[in-house]
Formats: sequence, C-alpha cells, structure tokens
Amino acid sequence: MPSIQKFLAIETSTRPGSVAAGTLPSRCDIENRPWQVDNLAMQEFHLAETGSQGRHLMPVLAAAVESAGWSLDKTDLVIVATGPGPFTGLRVGITTAKAIAWTNNCTLVGVSTVSCLATQAIAECGPADRVEVVFDAGRGELYVATATQPTDGLIWQVSKGTLQKPAEWHRTLMRGTIVTGPGLTLQHDVLQELQSTNPGSVIVPPATAWRPNSQTLACIGLAKAEQRLTTKPAALKPTYLRASYAEDRSDA
Repeated sequence: MPSIQKFLAIETSTRPGSVAAGTLPSRCDIENRPWQVDNLAMQEFHLAETGSQGRHLMPVLAAAVESAGWSLDKTDLVIVATGPGPFTGLRVGITTAKAIAWTNNCTLVGVSTVSCLATQAIAECGPADRVEVVFDAGRGELYVATATQPTDGLIWQVSKGTLQKPAEWHRTLMRGTIVTGPGLTLQHDVLQELQSTNPGSVIVPPATAWRPNSQTLACIGLAKAEQRLTTKPAALKPTYLRASYAEDRSDA
C-alpha cells in the first residue's frame, strides 16, 4: 500500500455533514498504530446548515486542507461515509471522494455510517458487544441496523438494514441495548417513556453522539487502511435508506 501521511474524511450521509483533514506525524508508520482522535493531528470543518451539500462541500474541503497546511492534490488517503443516508448527500460525498482518489491515484476507504455512530456511542456509554442504530427513513418508517462487536475496537460488523414502523421497532428492542442514530430525534419521547417505565431497558448516549462526525470517520478509515480494507473508486457503492419511488413502483 502506498505511504499515507495526508488524509481526508468526508461525511455527507447526514446533514449538514462535515470534513476532517489531517497529517500523520512524520515518524508515524500506519502499520500497527492505534487510531484514536487524541493521537491524530486533524481539524474538523462543518458544512453550512442551509443550502445544498453539493455547493458547500468543495469550498469546505479546500479550507480544511489549507488549514492542515497542504492542498487537495497532495492527498494520500480519502475516507468517505457510505451510508445509510439519503440519495443527494451520499452521491455528493462519494462522487467527490472518488474524484479525489482517481485524480491523485491515492487510497480510498469507505466507512459505514453505522460503524461511525456505534463507535461514538460506546465512547459515551462504555464498551458493548452490540449497538442498534436508527435513521429516519421517511414515510413513517425507521431504517434500523445493528453493529456487533468490533474486531479491534473500531471495525464493526454491520447488519443489513431493515425498514420498520416505530411501534414494531419498540417491540423488538432488546433490554440493555445501546441505541443511537439520527432517527432518535423523532423517537425521543418514546425512549424517555421506555426508560422511565422500564429503567435499563435501553441505553442512549447524549444527543451530540446521534450524528456521525468526520473525526470518528477518519479514525475508523485509518484503521481500515492499516488492515488494507480499501476499495477501488469504481467499486465503492453507497447504502441508501430506501429505494426511490421509481424503484418501488418498478418492484410493485
């Protein structure tokens, strides 16, 4: 694998999204290094709350690498969130990551947003073998996926997501499960009721951990690069929250 010093992380699977740019210490070898935020010199930049991610992403990327002291054409590794997420955000982030990787002939790593959120959850709640992550899939449904015990503390096994009605999801929650994800914004009252009537039924991290950040994404991506879990740009695919209306009608 090519030498890695300068890295980018792009998170557009949720809104508004963020970018992290960093440089590994000059004497650091990517092999066998524990990837933690405190060990990495990087800065995180958030996209604007309003307007399209497509319009804001490149200016924020340019500002991030300039702040880190280099330019986009010097990128050695691009890390990108692969979802689940909505069509527009994922396409913007993944297409941009592919373009940078192709242009620079550099390493590309895709990271599940579920892994990112699970990592943030255990950082707040303590170690766990299982984290359930929920997203708002629209049409009155939740997209639910489970992250199970990571092999090295960062790389989780992620289940295939399913669409569920909130009432169905509530019934299947296992006692003591850590639950996180942006879908909790709409389920907050229900979770409070569950916790008040059945203490310990679920464990919920602070709301600040319900959305992925690009610094966590960078740590997981560097760990995957260390294990050579990389991908070719043409092979990287997003995971969408649901099929489009057109696809739904075609299946019907």
